[in-house]
Amino acid sequence: MFKDYLQLKQDLTEFIDQLTATDVEFNTMALKVFQFQYEHNQPFRKFCRKRRVSPRTIKHFTEIPPIAIDAFKLTTLSSFPIEKTEALFMTSGTTNPEKRGKNYHRDLQIYNHSMMAHFKPFIMPDFEKMKMFVLFPPKEEMPNSSLAHYLNLAKTAYGTDNSQYIFSKDGFQLEKLIEELRLAEQSDEPILLIGATFSFIHLLDYCKKEGICFNLSLKSRLMDTGGAKGRSREMDPHEFKQEMCNLLNIPLEMSVNMYGMTELSSQIYDRNLYDYFNQQPISSVKKAPHWVRTVIVDVEHMKQKPVGEKGLIVHYDLANLNSIMSILTEDIGVQNENGFTLLGRAEGAEAKGCSLAVEQFISSTQPTGGES
Repeated sequence: MFKDYLQLKQDLTEFIDQLTATDVEFNTMALKVFQFQYEHNQPFRKFCRKRRVSPRTIKHFTEIPPIAIDAFKLTTLSSFPIEKTEALFMTSGTTNPEKRGKNYHRDLQIYNHSMMAHFKPFIMPDFEKMKMFVLFPPKEEMPNSSLAHYLNLAKTAYGTDNSQYIFSKDGFQLEKLIEELRLAEQSDEPILLIGATFSFIHLLDYCKKEGICFNLSLKSRLMDTGGAKGRSREMDPHEFKQEMCNLLNIPLEMSVNMYGMTELSSQIYDRNLYDYFNQQPISSVKKAPHWVRTVIVDVEHMKQKPVGEKGLIVHYDLANLNSIMSILTEDIGVQNENGFTLLGRAEGAEAKGCSLAVEQFISSTQPTGGES
């Protein structure tokens, strides 16, 4: 098994290193990953068998049944025994601390490689390194947070030596950040503010209250992720971008939202900064890397929706090597030619569809006579 894993990891690393991938190339790689996960991930294999799906019966990756993200809270979805895995990322548990999704990783080589390959062209195409201010706790304080790991990786790989966290054991250091922004304003050094959306909203609200604004280098930028999650007020994403760029006095194109989740191993970014530096028509839709395919599906039949029609978002993330590559989210989106637009969380019929998908997973993975 381990030898198979090493070979698959090498194949996937080379695949990620390609600049692009055709649909045929992606499909070939996806079927290899499916074969591995079907053979070694027992709950996933049971789920597939209930649907009469196996590596012998399918020809296209969209035939691989997606796993609802709540399944990560209900069972261990790991191809390797968990005692042989090197990393565990867990969801925040803001809605239910007793039930946290768990994504086990045999190692983090593919995760890290995936992160760095996609981060550079979408966040820092014009710099090898930038001074970063990280608006989230360091990974030492949150060892099971995929976001803490991601941000540490960004700071280590692409941050200058004087990059720093704007969090301490006492929480978000708002006054320190304002002081650092003033210094950056005076030096005209481009900076990257990167971290959780709720931290940015706290900064925005405080500066509004105090009548504070900044005049940063026009090459400065920000990347936010994660939303408010009950830690600050909710903001419309477009309003958030506009107000943050007004506060910092930077172009709107320099604000990027990252879409990610614990249950995935790749990140998806707004493509506006990428388009800006590649002198293309600027779009605010989200663009996945070539080793991820995003499909919008019908709630009732789980069939792919036509371009322009909304539905539940399914991601096929090849970097999610040890757990499950096919993830049914609780998000609603619309596919278009350049990516997809995130519309929000599932409600009404869509939410019921998510719940049904979880129920189907539970029923399919219960022990039955003669099945292993």
